[in-house]
Amino acid sequence: MNDDKQGRESHNSRNNQEDACTHENDRACGCGSGHHADAHAHAPAHVSGGVDHPATKMHMSEVEDLPSLVSIQPEATVSRTVLSEDGLRIVLFAFDKGQVLTEHTAAMPVMLQVSEGRLLITADGRDTELVPGKVIYFSTRLPHTVEAIEPSKMMLSMFDTRQH
Repeated sequence: MNDDKQGRESHNSRNNQEDACTHENDRACGCGSGHHADAHAHAPAHVSGGVDHPATKMHMSEVEDLPSLVSIQPEATVSRTVLSEDGLRIVLFAFDKGQVLTEHTAAMPVMLQVSEGRLLITADGRDTELVPGKVIYFSTRLPHTVEAIEPSKMMLSMFDTRQH
């Protein structure tokens, strides 16, 4: 499951690769964030343990060297699902400076973290800067936007609390 093409999305047609989807660079990716949830099959990358276990068995999964799994592309937003487990999906994003995810919502609670760079997050009637070492939590369906102040890498953790 290390195929570098699987699970990667480029949000600029200039950077489209085989097996990747493209979107306008100012639209939300959708990987569970409300625009086209579950429209793409994402394969985890660099995951050890837990991959072949049914959700009912106890297990541990890990993903190594997260920042290396997405690359910042000129004038683009790139996303890649790196872990999908019962109740949790982790998607990495790489934003070039000035890239924007316009207002959207998530169908589940989410947490944002930045590994490098700075993002401007607008939600709940206020703006805040997301930098390494800080986390932001959004409750279900909270409208929000994301703008890259500088080239940045972000981890989106989606907590699926729905009963299966």
